[in-house]
Amino acid sequence: MTHSTAAASTGRLLIAAAGILLPYLARLPGGLAWLEQYTAAGVGGFLFTTALDGIALGWMLVWTALIRQPRWWLLPCGLGFGYLAWAHGSLDLSADAQAAIAVVFIPIHALVPITVGGVVGLAMDRLTRRTAAEA
Repeated sequence: MTHSTAAASTGRLLIAAAGILLPYLARLPGGLAWLEQYTAAGVGGFLFTTALDGIALGWMLVWTALIRQPRWWLLPCGLGFGYLAWAHGSLDLSADAQAAIAVVFIPIHALVPITVGGVVGLAMDRLTRRTAAEA
């Protein structure tokens, strides 16, 4: 079963909202001081972080456009969000003066698990649609 246009748009909107909030939600287990490392920069910092994570988020959305069955979206989005959550959640900006540079590279490194999940998800999507068409 393929997705309708309205359902796909809603799903992509939810993915985008989760992607925007993820860097901050990933820091909550570390406490408010840990979260403040990302929020202390104000609106400019929020826009900077969101723009950088837009690299990975955009790549996830490309895969959701290629994969027709939303159940297989879980692979690129799950691996991508998992990596982003781990990376943002474990980055200690107070550890070193150069630690903030990692914020730039986190979404670039996330492209690898997103691509792996996307390729596997696309293959599974094609396989299950072909099998369903033959039945």
